[in-house]
Amino acid sequence: MLGFALLAFAMLWDAVYEARTETLQCVRPPGEVATCERRWISPLLPPRSERFDADAVRAVRYRDVHATKGSGVVGGYTVLVDVHGQETGFGSTTVEQARLNTERIQRFLQGQDGSTLLIEVLPSYWKVAWIALWGVLALGLTITIVVHDCRDLGGYRIEVRENPSEQPGTSAAARSPGAYRVQAYDSPSEGLRLRVTRTVLGLPLRVHELEVPPDLTEVEIEQRPAPNWYVPRAHAQPTGRRLVLRTATGAALPVIPELRRGEMEHERARIALAKALGLSTS
Repeated sequence: MLGFALLAFAMLWDAVYEARTETLQCVRPPGEVATCERRWISPLLPPRSERFDADAVRAVRYRDVHATKGSGVVGGYTVLVDVHGQETGFGSTTVEQARLNTERIQRFLQGQDGSTLLIEVLPSYWKVAWIALWGVLALGLTITIVVHDCRDLGGYRIEVRENPSEQPGTSAAARSPGAYRVQAYDSPSEGLRLRVTRTVLGLPLRVHELEVPPDLTEVEIEQRPAPNWYVPRAHAQPTGRRLVLRTATGAALPVIPELRRGEMEHERARIALAKALGLSTS
């Protein structure tokens, strides 16, 4: 999961970086030293700029951009070489435009007083969209994994009550120390209802109620494989469990909607709920 999260962050950041517009503006006032300013403008990042003297540029060269796989040329950019031999890339774009930009910078450096230069290199929106698409897919996969792995997060509070508007008594509360907590009246009777609340970190997220059938015979634990989308089909699927109310006719009424992991938690909850409903725990 962490790997997909880092991949999503890296690709989305790269998409933002590639969406920058890069400009180079140079001015040579009469009798003064020519100065240049490079600016980077991105829709999601603060603008950035740097100034330098044009006389500090010793050479201007064109350089090809090769494909990641193979030796094909997919673009080009200009290289500014300073008096110390340090190279700085500018304006990655198409081959034709990069060659033209290189020639324009060379002509400016050889020009006379009063000359100006303005070059604006727009981002490749197709490249930005392609990188962003893969970043969004990686982010979606990360969220899916998080949601799937957190499906057992939190627990259930099961309340046995005669009237849904009344609070259950607590003097005879049967508490399951695992993923469940069961509360009941001192003397369960017919016409009971179960109020089931799913909580995460103590906060109620979902509440549903169900009527206890009059021919209820026992509380069981239903268990069956819970398909896990990232477990290979050749491997055994993990076992999921949930509480069900079994009637005399053999019908099973689920107490919670989804299958959850945890064997001991379900067994403790089964015993607590059976006691709360006045049933045998064996």
